This record gives sequence, structure tokens and C-alpha cells, in this order.
Amino acid sequence: MRNVAPQGAPGAASVGDILNSLDAAESDERTLPLPRTGVAGNSALEAAVPGAAPEQRVTQAESLYQQARGRALLLDHAAALDLFSRALEGFEAAGDEIATARTLRAISVIQDAQGDFSRALDHQLRALEIDERLGVTTNRAATLRTIGLVCSKTGDHATGLDFYRQSLALCMDDRDTLERGKTLNNIGINLKNLGKCDEALAALSEAMQLFEKLRLPLLQCATLNNIGLVHEKLGDAAAAERTLCEALARSETVAYVQGVAHAQVALGRLYAAQTRYDEARERLHAALVICERHSIKLTWYECHEALAELYERLGDPATALQHFRRFHQLEHEVQVESASNKMRAFAIHFQVSAAKRDAELQRERQAVLTRANAELDALNVSLTEANLQKSMLLDQLEQQTYEDALTGLANRRRLDLRLADEFSLALRHGRPLAVAIADLDEFKKVNDRFSHAVGDAALRSLAKLISSQVRHTDLVARFGGEEFVLVLVQSDTDAAFKVCEKLRTAVEQFAWDTIHPGLALTLSIGVCADTTLPGHERMLAAADRNLYLAKANGRNRVVG
Repeated sequence: MRNVAPQGAPGAASVGDILNSLDAAESDERTLPLPRTGVAGNSALEAAVPGAAPEQRVTQAESLYQQARGRALLLDHAAALDLFSRALEGFEAAGDEIATARTLRAISVIQDAQGDFSRALDHQLRALEIDERLGVTTNRAATLRTIGLVCSKTGDHATGLDFYRQSLALCMDDRDTLERGKTLNNIGINLKNLGKCDEALAALSEAMQLFEKLRLPLLQCATLNNIGLVHEKLGDAAAAERTLCEALARSETVAYVQGVAHAQVALGRLYAAQTRYDEARERLHAALVICERHSIKLTWYECHEALAELYERLGDPATALQHFRRFHQLEHEVQVESASNKMRAFAIHFQVSAAKRDAELQRERQAVLTRANAELDALNVSLTEANLQKSMLLDQLEQQTYEDALTGLANRRRLDLRLADEFSLALRHGRPLAVAIADLDEFKKVNDRFSHAVGDAALRSLAKLISSQVRHTDLVARFGGEEFVLVLVQSDTDAAFKVCEKLRTAVEQFAWDTIHPGLALTLSIGVCADTTLPGHERMLAAADRNLYLAKANGRNRVVG
């Protein structure tokens, strides 16, 4: 009875992946004065006065922004989205680009909470474009991390991890410690979900050290929960229990109820797996009380699911059925609320634009509401086919993977998407970009002489060797067979040639005979850094031609 989070619902990560829920737009364990209950008639909430001076517009927009943050803390997403949208208009009219990017990120957080991942990603990309143009490194790091979060919530953990690592590369200054810690935690979550638990544990441990240095108890509690789940996945039940108990104790100390609920559920599942049924029942019922009291629905229905599994093991099918029915009821409520949030968000978006395009608005609004109602109807119908839908969703997520099965590198699909994006960014910002194609020399002889198993082991070792020679911001992909592609961002011909020559030497000097006696390999590489070509496909083709020249001129060389 394990559950996959409902499609389109917020919180698609597992119960322990909770740092992201604390990752609000501009507030980390800081407090805000709560807004008054009513919003109508408040002069601070009126639209900016036409013709007002830029300073007045900024002041009015900032007032709207701060009240929107208060609404977000109260989880009044519809009002928060309305206020943030008005603030955005004011900042854009005043030409305040830094505040515009900040507000775009805040809107994205609300849309993400509503499960509207597509529009959340659109707003993050707009914010990123501003950050890159202004060179605001910390903001760029936050935006890249949030883009990674949106990708991860849709199930694309590999692409999310790529964005997280780009964010991490921008957080090397001591002033960026908080951003670095939050990004490391997200990297740890995705590595865990990708089955790379040792790397996940290292990233989460480093994040924990940073949060302890900054004295941020909520982030410490969230990270401890994630570390506990990694220990459990590694099969170290004792470490998992110790860490989750510490997370629980700390969460109780600071009255972080969501952290308490998450730790209790995780401990309940852990104890159930160890047949410690009395302890499991105690933990899960304690979590259930918290979830009911505070209406933490995503954890609430996971609680009922875990209790249904527990009572089924205990041979109490009647109680198990009660919990299973409640689990499905809560799951259905989350689906309906997610769809309703989308409908309200659409309505607010069009209402804000009403004064500008009255006639066109009515047609568009009707079309959007019709689509939203259709989504709600589809969700209700799909609930009766829950098992089939979950199986289909798992198949879709599997088909969308971006990782090469043998080497763990990016595959051809991910390469095409990333190279197209980097080519567009290079043209837009006038920065260099290089592409290299590397091919093992006479690799067919390796398979023929030593076996395909030895050949596969050599390819895996080569993948690790190539990855160790490039930066986190670069991309290494398996192009097919024994061919690999390197996307070297912000690298001209000379820089790319140095990287490739270093890689060629490393391959030539590598102790291949540790894989199999008598094994020796060399690498030929073709490079292209000409961004004046008509498209990224032409760059790839030019690099391929240079690879052919490297082969023709004797192999084991770089041609650029």
C-alpha cells in the first residue's frame, strides 16, 4: 500500500524531505508581523497611483510585498498571490529590477505550494534572467536552487540535481553560508532519491554543520530528518533511529510541529519494519494527533497509510481498512484542494489584468476556468482508478529519466536539452561555450579481446575520470557506445583545449591494468568553440569532424 504523491499536488517529495517546505521566498526563521484579517479598503493594498514618482511606486509596491509575505505565512495563498502580483506591477513600473526578481521568486513559491509547477518555473526563469543580467550571485543561487526544487517535485531528480549543483557553485563566499547549506540539503535529498546514499549523507552532513554554525534550529531539525532517512535507506537502522530521535527531540524543543510529525512517522515506519509493533503504533498515533490538530494533510494521509500497513501486519484487517479508507479520503481532499488552488490562481491573475483588456479577458477567463473545472473533474474520476494511475505515473517518471544506465552520466536526451539552453545563453550574454566529443581509441578490440564485461567496466571508469576533470557547472554525457560529450560553459577554444588535453593525458596514464591485465586505453577528442555557427547541433557536428581528424592523424590527440 505504498503511496505515490498525487499528480499535481504539492509536496511530491517523501515525508522526510522537509527542508524545502521551509524555503520561503525571503524569510528563513525570521518573523513578520501578521497582517490584519481584512484586505479590502486598506490604502496600502490599492494599485499604484498612475503618474506617481518612481520612489512612491517602490514604497507602495514594498508595502504590498510585505503584506503578501504575511498572507503567505498564514497560508492564505490566494490573497498572497494577488498582493505579490500587484507588488510586481509596481516594481516593474518603477524599474526596480532587484525587487522585481525578488517578487518573481516569491510568486513562484506560492505557485509551487499550489502545485502549479509550470507557472512557478516560468517565474523562476524570469527571475534568473534578471539575476544573470545584474550579476547578483546570491540571488542567482537562490533562483537556480528553486528551479531545481520545481524540477524535483515533478519527479525529475536528475535535472533538479543539475540545477542544485549550479546553485552550489555560486555559494562559495562566507556570506553565502545559508544559501550553501540549503542547497546542500536539497542535493542530499535528490541524491538519496537517486539511490546515491553515500553522496547524499556527505552533502546532508555538510549542510547540518552549516546550519549549526548559523544557529538555525528549524533547518537543523529538517536536515536531521533527511539524514535519518538516508541511514534507513543504507540499511543502518541503529543510525537511522538515533538520528530521527534527535530530530524529534530538537523539533519538540523549538515547537516545530511539522518536524515532530515527520520524525514520528519516519520512526513509526522504521519500527514497523523491525517488527517493533508496539513502538511503531505509539509513534504513528502520536503523529496522527499532531497532523489532525494542525491539519498537516500531506503527512496526515501518510500516517493513515502507515497505520493501515501496520494493522495489516498485526492481523487486524478491520482497523487496517479504517485507516486505509481515511488515507484515501485525505488523499482525495489534497487533490481537490490542489485543483481548487489552481482555479483561484487563474481567476486572480485575470482579475488583476481586467482594467487593461476587458473584452479579451472574458473569453480567456472562461477558457481557463473551463480547463480548471475539467482538471478537477479528471482528478475526481481518476480517484476511482488510483492504482492504475499510480502505475502509469511511475512508468512516465521512469521514461523521463535523464541518466545513462551504465555510467550514471547524462544521457543523449539530457545532453540535447542542456546544450540547447547553454547555446542560447551564450548568444544572449555574449559569453563563450565549447563542446568536445571524446572517443576511446580502438575500443572494439577491448570487447573482442577481453569481453564486454571488461569493456563496460572500462566505460564506467572513464566516466568517473572525465567527471573528475571538469567543473560542477559543466556537463558530461554519454553520447553512445564509447563516445562522450563535454559541454564546457564559459570556455573558449584555449580553455577547452587545456581541459581536453589534461583529460587525454589522464586517460593515457590511468592504470587500466587494474581492471584487467594488459588493458591500455587512449582517447581522441574533437573540440568546437564556435558560437557563430547556426545552432548547437552544428557545434556538435563540428566537434565530431575534429574528432575524425584526431583519429585520422594517429589517435590519442586533441583537435580543435
